[in-house]
Amino acid sequence: MKNYLNGQKYPEFRQGWPMLLVALSGVITSAHFLPLYSFGPMAPDLSRALNIPVGELQRCITLNFAGIAVGSQLAGWLMDRFSLRSVTLCSLVLYALTYIMMGTVSLSQNILYAFYFFLPIVASGSLLVTWTKIVCDKFERQRGIALAILLSGSGVVSTVSPLLLASFVGTAEWQQGFIVMGILPLLTLLVCFFALPTGNSGSNQQDLLSINSAQATNDSVAKPVTGISYRETLHTRQFWTIIVALILVVFVVVSMITNTVPMLVQKGLSQSDATLVFSAFGLALVAGRLAGGFFLDKFWGPLIAFCALVLPSIGCLIFLLAPPHMALMVLATVLIGVAAGAEFDILAYLVSRYFGLRSYAKIFGTVSGTVALGSGTAPLLVGPLIDSTGSYDGLLLICTGLAALGASLFLMLGPYPDFTEALPEE
Repeated sequence: MKNYLNGQKYPEFRQGWPMLLVALSGVITSAHFLPLYSFGPMAPDLSRALNIPVGELQRCITLNFAGIAVGSQLAGWLMDRFSLRSVTLCSLVLYALTYIMMGTVSLSQNILYAFYFFLPIVASGSLLVTWTKIVCDKFERQRGIALAILLSGSGVVSTVSPLLLASFVGTAEWQQGFIVMGILPLLTLLVCFFALPTGNSGSNQQDLLSINSAQATNDSVAKPVTGISYRETLHTRQFWTIIVALILVVFVVVSMITNTVPMLVQKGLSQSDATLVFSAFGLALVAGRLAGGFFLDKFWGPLIAFCALVLPSIGCLIFLLAPPHMALMVLATVLIGVAAGAEFDILAYLVSRYFGLRSYAKIFGTVSGTVALGSGTAPLLVGPLIDSTGSYDGLLLICTGLAALGASLFLMLGPYPDFTEALPEE
C-alpha cells in the first residue's frame, strides 16, 4: 500500500486523493448501502410498531433493490444531461429530506414500503454511479485499488450505522433513528458543496474531458475520453455476460446475508455464537474490497473475478457439509464476505475496461441497476423455499451451483478492447 500512495512513483494518488476522499464520504452515506445496513437494527421496532412479521418486512429490502435499479439508470440519464455537481447536490438534499420524513410521519406498512422504494430514486445522484465515475475519471493505472478503497466505505457504514442507532432502537424514540440516518447525507452534501468542481457543462463527454485535462501531467493537451457509446454497449456479448454473472453471484450473497444467522442456529449454534460468527462478514468484506482492487491492477480482471466470486460456492458447501464448529462456520462466512466485498470493485473495473469512460455513467447505472433488480428477488424466492422444506439444505445446494456458474461466466469475457481512436461525434 505504501507504494501506491507514494506520490513520486504513483502521481495518480498524489493528485487524486482529495476526490477519492470525497467519493468515499459519498459511498458511506449512499442509498446503495445505508438503508440496507440500518434496516436490521430497526426491524424489531418496525415489526412491533406496525404489527408486521419480521420475515414479511424483508420486502423492504426487495423494494429498496428495485429502487436502486431505477435510481441507477436515472442517475446515468441525468448526468448525461446535467453537470455531475448539480445532480449530486440535488440528490443529496432530497435523500436527506426523505429519510427525515421517515422519522416524523406516521408510518404504515404501505408507507414504509414506499419510502424504501423511493429512497434510492430520489437519491439517484448519490448512488455508486456517481462515486465510481469520479474515481474512474481520476485513476487509470491504479484504478483497481482506488475503487477498492472507495467501496470499502460499505464496510464503514455496516459498522457505524448500528452504533449510531444503538441509543434509539428498543426505545419509545426508535423512529428518530431515521432522522439520524438523514443527517448523514447532509454531511456528505456539505463536503460535496465545497469539493465538487463547478461548471456549466452538462454533457458527459465534456465533463470527462475537463477532468482528464486537470489530471494530465506534464502535458498541455488533454487525453481524449475513449470507449464505445451506450447503444453500442447494448450489442456486446460482454455487457450481457457481466449482468448475468453478477446477478447469479449477488443473488447468492444476498441470500447468505439475510439467512446466515438463522441457518447457524438451526445447525445447533446459539444465537449469540451465530451472531459472533457473522461478525466476521464485515471484516471479510473490507478485506475482499482491498484485495480485489489490488489484484485487479496486477492481473486480468475476469480471472480475479472468477477467483473472488467462486468463493461463495465453497462457503455454501462448507455450511452444507461441515459440522457446526465455530472455526469452520467462520471460514464459510469469510469466504462469502470476501466475495461481497469484491463484487462492486469488479463491476466498476470491468465496465471501465471493456466499455471505456465515454458513456460510463449510463452503462454502470444500467448494469448495477439490473443486477440490483435481479438479485433483489432473493428474499422473495428464498423465503418460500425455506418455509416449504423446513431446512436450508436446498438453498445451500442451489447457491453452490449459482455462484460457481456465475463466477465461471467471467472467464468468457475475452481480452480488454484497445480504445485508441479519437472519440467520434455522437
